[in-house]
Amino acid sequence: MRIAAGILLIVLGMVLLISFVYVLIDYGGYGPAFDLFAIIASVFIVTGGVFCLMRKVWGLCFASALVALLFMIFWLMGSFLAEAWLTWLISIMGTLPIIFVCVRKREWQEISA
Repeated sequence: MRIAAGILLIVLGMVLLISFVYVLIDYGGYGPAFDLFAIIASVFIVTGGVFCLMRKVWGLCFASALVALLFMIFWLMGSFLAEAWLTWLISIMGTLPIIFVCVRKREWQEISA
């Protein structure tokens, strides 16, 4: 489950990063503060996914999964609802990593003992 969470976080972070850079280039973005926050958070999600795969720093993995969950909530509540398949993809990739990271917390504790 840890590996699945890491892969999902990396893919979600890259999808968010590419979509926000695309919006920034084509439409001028949503605003400088939100654009900067979105790009930094996307990089943070990718970093959390890499640390999940390496089984290091559970807190960072949990925090990045939580940020992914928050982006999922923003995506579903905001005006980002462009296509149905993308909404389902963001919903699944925002929910599953936090569940997987919380359920498999033991894997991070075994390595530090």
